[in-house]
Amino acid sequence: MPTSQHQVDEFFRANAPADVQHTVAWLLSSGYVLVPHEGASTFGAVFVFEGDSVVRIVVDHSQWSLDVAAASAAKLWQYDLLLAAQSSQGYARRFPGVGAGTSDAPVPEQLPEGVSWRDTLPGILRWIRASDVTESVTEAQRQRSMLMWPRNR
Repeated sequence: MPTSQHQVDEFFRANAPADVQHTVAWLLSSGYVLVPHEGASTFGAVFVFEGDSVVRIVVDHSQWSLDVAAASAAKLWQYDLLLAAQSSQGYARRFPGVGAGTSDAPVPEQLPEGVSWRDTLPGILRWIRASDVTESVTEAQRQRSMLMWPRNR
């Protein structure tokens, strides 16, 4: 995993999709800083940015994902759950393709698929800092679980 700021910059430039690069640039220009973190991963790379909130970017096998917490001591939530909860549409409506894929389908480069982090992250950060999102995100998580692992009826 890259350790110096120069190595981190080079890693993102060489490996990250453009939207991830734009998101990191926005975080840095908005006062977020890359911080050392505990629990280093045995896979891929993990980057934690702290500012008004916490944003964790993970890359594993060339797939990029994002987790967000309202503050440094708050629970990190997976980004798709935050987007679904904020939309008030229900998980299946916000992400209609989840649970419908086949094992032969290519893995998307950035999760959630088709979502620009740079376009949506500022609104998500404002939303999670302004209210307690636990109940709505937990419901989105329940809905996603039902889509991904439907029970026999």
